Amino acid sequence: MGRHVRTSLALLLSAMTLAAATACSVIPEEKIVKDFFRASRLRDNAALGTFATTSFDPNRQGQVTEFNVLSVSPEHSSPLSLERYDAAFAEATAAHKAFAREKYNFQQANLEAIRRIEKLESSNAPVTRRDANVQATWSKWRDDELRHLKAVSDARVTLGRAKSVAELSLSRPNGPMPDMTNLTGNVVDKDITIDAAVKLPDGQTVRKNLVVTASRTVVKNQKGETLTGRWIITKVREAEAPKTS
Repeated sequence: MGRHVRTSLALLLSAMTLAAATACSVIPEEKIVKDFFRASRLRDNAALGTFATTSFDPNRQGQVTEFNVLSVSPEHSSPLSLERYDAAFAEATAAHKAFAREKYNFQQANLEAIRRIEKLESSNAPVTRRDANVQATWSKWRDDELRHLKAVSDARVTLGRAKSVAELSLSRPNGPMPDMTNLTGNVVDKDITIDAAVKLPDGQTVRKNLVVTASRTVVKNQKGETLTGRWIITKVREAEAPKTS
């Protein structure tokens, strides 16, 4: 075998080794992050809905055109508390219904005064002395109504977010939505920090460090079988700037 042939073979083997090493260096988190930003950039909500509960809005946040993975955090596990969130939502809803009945009773008992008060308030006119006490009480009822509505809304959002993450992680493309009844387990999160080129809505391209959170659900069913969900994207945020002393 001639020297040139041996040299060519050596170069070929070296290139193959380098290619294999490069392929092995591609971390598994890179693909889902790439798919996420591609679907967000194309506004492909149908695709995003199969593996993400959030998006990176190109009209508001810009478009990630390329990125490098800087680090992947250790996995963090927290209890999947659907029953607790469901109970909190039911409690907030029941409290609001009870409050609404009391508010309605007060309104009916003071209907004429309330009509006078609201008419005067709409024109920024002062309320008469005889209606001042009713106005103060009615104002508190209205403030409390907003507080109850917010409690119900917050509980609904918390329950919906936890349930959507669990269902999407455990689901399979084109398969039925999993039944979350009587499932116990954990939600596992990890943060993927990337250095990204972001094309802003005004056309300017800047580099940003972004933190992409991936989550999956690991649960046991009634038979004691472990069901491990797939990783999905649940949050994207800008990395916090390092603190200086």
